[in-house]
This record gives sequence, structure tokens and C-alpha cells, in this order.
Amino acid sequence: MNRELRSLLEASFPGQDDRFFTPMFIGGTSSAANEGAFAILSGRKTATSSPFWDYPDGRIPFPGALSILLDGQERPVGIVETQRVEVMPFNSAREDFARSYGEWDLTLETWRIETRAWYEASAARHGQTFSDDTPIICEWFAVVRRF
Repeated sequence: MNRELRSLLEASFPGQDDRFFTPMFIGGTSSAANEGAFAILSGRKTATSSPFWDYPDGRIPFPGALSILLDGQERPVGIVETQRVEVMPFNSAREDFARSYGEWDLTLETWRIETRAWYEASAARHGQTFSDDTPIICEWFAVVRRF
């Protein structure tokens, strides 16, 4: 995390360095990140998911983690706090998670179609394989500060 982002966390949550986590950038393009940041700030999106290969150091999100939310130009637009984390096989995701994900039509069926395509492409880029049994990190969060 760069110095500017760390300073924002320190100013908002002094003395809580052990809670600081990597910045949150939703999607693979600046347009998708702008849409994701807007959905989070508006309260529509309160969950996300990640594959383990996104965390090569093995440090995954944890309840109480604080992350700077970035827009598509990688500018800070808020701070989110992780509320809950569940690791589960991709095919075990539930309807309530798809709604909390806040994208598309909020159904589990569409969530599976869209995120499967994302995970398959991501796996290929990282030299990994993806299947229904691939564990994913499901993270629920809340906005605790807006910039």
C-alpha cells in the first residue's frame, strides 16, 4: 500500500495499523472499477469475492479489516470495513450472497454465470485452474468513510 493511502487510513483510524488491508479495486477495468465503487458507496454492493491466487502472500481479508476503496482512476473514494468472511467452493455460494454482491439482476443464477467467466479468465492469467469446487473468499463489508 502506498504512503498516501496508508496516511488516509491512519488519519481515519489512528493506532489501528493491524486492521489496515490492501486497497479494494472492483473489476478489471477502470470503467468496471468506477461502477463497482459507485455500487459500494450507494449501498447496493455489500459483498465481493476473490480467488486465493489474488493473495499470493496468503493474507486474505478478515473481519475488521479496513481497506481504501479506489475508483477507476485508482483515486480513494472511501474506506470499507470487512464485516464477515467465508471461504467456500464456488458452487456453494447462496442466493443471499448474490444479492449482497449487488451486480447484474441480483440472482444466484446470473451471479454464477458472470463470476464463472471472470474466474475462468483470471485463473488462465494466473496459470491456475477453475472449477465448481474452487474455493473462493466471500467478503461482506460496510462503508465506514467517504472521501
